[in-house]
Amino acid sequence: MAGWLTASAADVPPCDDWLGPAEREVLSGLHVEKRRADWRLGRWVAKRAVAAVQRIPAERVEILAAADGAPEAWLGDARLNVSVSLSHRSGRAMAAVAAEPAVVGCDLELVEPRSAAFVREWLPEREQALLAPLDGSEHARVANLLWCAREAAAKVRREGLRLDVRRAAVVLDGVAAARSGGAGRSGGWRPLQVVWPDAGPTSGWWRADPGWVMVVAGAPAFRAPGRLEP
Repeated sequence: MAGWLTASAADVPPCDDWLGPAEREVLSGLHVEKRRADWRLGRWVAKRAVAAVQRIPAERVEILAAADGAPEAWLGDARLNVSVSLSHRSGRAMAAVAAEPAVVGCDLELVEPRSAAFVREWLPEREQALLAPLDGSEHARVANLLWCAREAAAKVRREGLRLDVRRAAVVLDGVAAARSGGAGRSGGWRPLQVVWPDAGPTSGWWRADPGWVMVVAGAPAFRAPGRLEP
């Protein structure tokens, strides 16, 4: 089973005492303020999520990038046997954690308008048809959810947007709920699948919060993710 946690920029302490030595070294190489803020926010929520699963102090956990760019959790010189995924957008971040050998991927998106050009470029015809009768907030919510699902599933494959996610197809449970922003059946979560042309489908779960959509995907398939208590 996967666990998830979110945090906002206001939650992150102004000091860097909670970062480990290797994390501080990475931070020292980031010179653009927005990039630094996003990176710190992502580490803050991911460290707390891993700490909640491992039952250790968050400041002892370091979240470092693997060779392929995916985040990994470390305790001193030992990599922890958990899969970690994180996402940040507009001052909010999300982390998902699962015990290995499971692999987890997460994404969150702000519900904002997506242009007709974006829909044509990134979504297959079936999903374009799903969006066609929608407008306003309904269109924005479903369009961002379809994109969010692709990003989370691509992280499960440890490829991210190196994959051509335009070739994937998203199958949602509860399309009417996605249109209305309604809550799901399992703690606010509803199942979905991302179907790849070159690999087996990736299973996951989606939910809508006011102004946001979130997806947690994983392999193998798992029950609805639980909110972690840091």
